[in-house]
Amino acid sequence: MQENKENPNELLELLLEKCDRLYQENMLLKGKLEDRTDVDALKSSYEKTISEKDTRIVDLEKQVASLKRRIWGKSSERYIQADPQQRRIDFEGLDLLPGEKELAEAAKAEIEAFRKRRVKEQVKRKPVRKPLPEDLPRVEEHLYPSEIMENKDAWTELEPEITEMLEYEPGKCYVRKIVRHKYVQKIKPTLDSEKVSSPIVTASLATRYQPIARSYAGASLLAELMINKYVNHLPFYRQIQMMKQMGVNLPPPTVNGWFKDTADLLRPLYYRLGEQVLATDYIQVDETTVPVINNEKKKTVNGYMWMVRSVMDSQLFFHYDHGSRAQNVALSLLKDFRGAMQTDGYGVYKMYEYKKDVLPLGCWAHARRYRNFNLIKSSPIMIADN
Repeated sequence: MQENKENPNELLELLLEKCDRLYQENMLLKGKLEDRTDVDALKSSYEKTISEKDTRIVDLEKQVASLKRRIWGKSSERYIQADPQQRRIDFEGLDLLPGEKELAEAAKAEIEAFRKRRVKEQVKRKPVRKPLPEDLPRVEEHLYPSEIMENKDAWTELEPEITEMLEYEPGKCYVRKIVRHKYVQKIKPTLDSEKVSSPIVTASLATRYQPIARSYAGASLLAELMINKYVNHLPFYRQIQMMKQMGVNLPPPTVNGWFKDTADLLRPLYYRLGEQVLATDYIQVDETTVPVINNEKKKTVNGYMWMVRSVMDSQLFFHYDHGSRAQNVALSLLKDFRGAMQTDGYGVYKMYEYKKDVLPLGCWAHARRYRNFNLIKSSPIMIADN
């Protein structure tokens, strides 16, 4: 750098100017660093301001909703503030009550024991069938296997299998003689010395011909016995006497066995009916007394029959558990129900106040009774019309 002869102090002035600029910048940065001590206070102030604004926004939204109801809603519509003491239809509570868990475990053990006992009974059972009276009229029905329909010439008919079923018509009994034809396939001779087995086919016996396995009771006879017992209120011993007048002698143990097997056939229908009723969201439950013969006490005692009714579709089913009215019966019967359940003032139903997805309801008819009124009054249970 060449020296300026006219102004020899030019270099010194440039250095002093640069130092002065750096000093000013340093002082400015130092001042900003000292102001940094108020950042936490500013942050707290900003958060408080944001919280106040959020609260203000919520209040304004409520005011806008209220104004909309006044402008666009009905003149009779009012905004009622929620009362924390009012029972809500929230269906909150326990998934399973303690008693329901015990019943579920006991049911598993009972099912396993029943299966083992059933297997032993089947092994011990030795069916002995007496021939049906020869003087009864017989109606033959022939059944052929479907395999022989395409080419009958390729099959050789063997001695058929005959099954006799006792059927009923109004005023008489008759025998349905089912002839199940049996065939064996023809095998062409070959040079092979080994013997070739021929398949044997027999017409299958459909369930409509023989509802109960290893039994000669036809569907029409079983239907007549059940309808007379439960619709016409005729005990089995009277029906047995009526059958004797038609020339048929039915042993009482055999009829009792038919009753049990027929009840097993109807069991899926009963379960399906119960599922449909309990699948609704509004049911009515009650228990009523029925006379039950106690063999140990040698007298008639009061038992209880449970009734569950679906209010909206007017379907109902009955449940009987050894005549018991205990809490365990209600737990097993209503374990899958979710919705509103209307009952009387019986204390067993009070436990459903704590069950999740179940809303207990009372009725005005039972509320008028003094005993039930006190129970309902002391319990947060809702009242509904029957």
